[in-house]
Amino acid sequence: MSPNVYCPKNYSSVTADLAAVAMGKLPADLIIRNGKLVNVNVGCIQDGMDVAVKHGFIVYVGKDSEQKIKTDANTTIVDAKGRYLVPGLIDSHMHIESSMVDPRNLVKGLIPHGSTTICPDNHEITNVLGLEAVELFHKALADLPVKSFLAMPVCVPAVKGFEDTGAEIYAEDVQKAYDEGWAQLQGEQMNFIGVIHGDEQVHKIIKTSLDAGMILTGHYSSGDLDQGLNAFAATGINCCHEVTTGDAVRKRAELGFYSQLRYGTAWLDLPNTIQAYTDNPGMDSRYLTICTDDINAATIVREGHLDRAVRAAIRNGVPPVIAIQMATLNPAQLLEKARFIGSISPGRIADILIVSNLAEFVIDEVYCDGILVAADGKLLIDIPPFDYPEDSLKTMHLPQLKESDFKIEAPDRTSVEVRAIEIFPGMVHSKERIVTLHPQGGVLAADPERDIAKALIFYRHQPKEGITGSKGVGFVIGTHFKKNCAFASTVSHDCHNLQVIGTDDAAMVLAANTVIESNGGIAVVIDGKVAASLALPLGGLMAVESVDKVAEKITAVENALLQAGASSHTLEMTLSLLGLIVIEELHLSNRGLVELKDNQPLKFVDLIVK
Repeated sequence: MSPNVYCPKNYSSVTADLAAVAMGKLPADLIIRNGKLVNVNVGCIQDGMDVAVKHGFIVYVGKDSEQKIKTDANTTIVDAKGRYLVPGLIDSHMHIESSMVDPRNLVKGLIPHGSTTICPDNHEITNVLGLEAVELFHKALADLPVKSFLAMPVCVPAVKGFEDTGAEIYAEDVQKAYDEGWAQLQGEQMNFIGVIHGDEQVHKIIKTSLDAGMILTGHYSSGDLDQGLNAFAATGINCCHEVTTGDAVRKRAELGFYSQLRYGTAWLDLPNTIQAYTDNPGMDSRYLTICTDDINAATIVREGHLDRAVRAAIRNGVPPVIAIQMATLNPAQLLEKARFIGSISPGRIADILIVSNLAEFVIDEVYCDGILVAADGKLLIDIPPFDYPEDSLKTMHLPQLKESDFKIEAPDRTSVEVRAIEIFPGMVHSKERIVTLHPQGGVLAADPERDIAKALIFYRHQPKEGITGSKGVGFVIGTHFKKNCAFASTVSHDCHNLQVIGTDDAAMVLAANTVIESNGGIAVVIDGKVAASLALPLGGLMAVESVDKVAEKITAVENALLQAGASSHTLEMTLSLLGLIVIEELHLSNRGLVELKDNQPLKFVDLIVK
């Protein structure tokens, strides 16, 4: 059987019991009575509905179960008291690493928010550890109440030849992950340029995934909604979360291509993308899904996970039933797993939410596999920690830095024009700006008065000949950093080298070395002192602590960035994309500035405009 044909482990062995309970011959394990069923199958709400469960599967959905479904002393009976019965939420694209919390601690934080199925693409830590990371996450996510469909990273690095990471992934690695059962999807194919222009290695990986029967997820960040989008979809990739406008969502839907409307911590695209539906209320919404992509622990604690995105959709004019479809049935169909998840229907896994306020999406109780796992925002079950190997906790291979490492040399002229990366808090894209700088002593400095900060990315993975010691240099507009401020982080998509941004070399040295000493993480320096820091030893990306504890530390980082002058409390996530070279227009890798424009192949460009 193809690994993509999902069937829960015990389902085929219990079908006779399931039928017997539905026919009133055997007692149910759980009956939820007197609920308002949010029927995502037909898009309506049904009053006075009961749901019966056996062996973790739904067996009966209807009225008057007291007269039809058998019970005994072991049957749990729950009176919903007219509250809403909603399928468990499905996040079809997310990165555990972006939470800054390890997989098990993250799952503990997600369950009370109603997320019962997740599809983690762990290409962040795979860029650090290689195929070992896929096996590691597979083991860490095993035997948990939340269903996990791990997406095999296929762009490690994002584009070969333009950056250097801790590992590289080839078609043979992808095949092994499928053969071993470590991955159940193909991860986002970010090298869309390679897809549409026929890169041999990219299409070799596509063939591997298609032959294995996998769903292929995508990343198409181009504005070309004609030939480029058609070419991308023609290869078998069926979805994308990089869509940012309502028109682009509608065009994707017209082509039978799923949009994953993103609502994470910093990338708040959903209010714009949802206009594809709200401006066209008669539109069939089956190709619209909601995902989080990148959401950190602080946002989860303060506002929620996928439940937060559902609330945002409702707040922006989507009827609650349609918004819930976008987070349940639609992603289940995207994943081709709607036979078992995505609705409250016979034969489906009993992942059920009891919701007291539908418009505000207030979740009172969460059931996974028919077992109450959370109530009133609190986890009710124990999830033991995972024992991570030492090599995954010590991935920082960069010596202490000094001020001379941060010098950007310049020609002997009174002024030069340089390419700068302009960032926009809350948005993924950046713009190329040409600015004039005045060299002093043969070097270029930051100019905080004009909101121009220096940016450097240092290779920090295992030593490799010709790569160790490499660094890219540039300038950034949009941080609003004051004088003597700096930010350093190993959360630098997707290479996850050490990035340092600041307005003063001494501050940048202190921030960088603080992160190096922590075996990876984040540090903010203001006026010669570390204002906030967050150690992330697991791959240099995650802490092995609870969501609540990490949320406190992220909040401290956010507050320090605001104190440093930032206009957004989520600036650390915006800065994390400085190194994501598969996003238009200008980005920075450890090899230098990389330009991507108009669906053309990537190219290096000089810092100083000649």
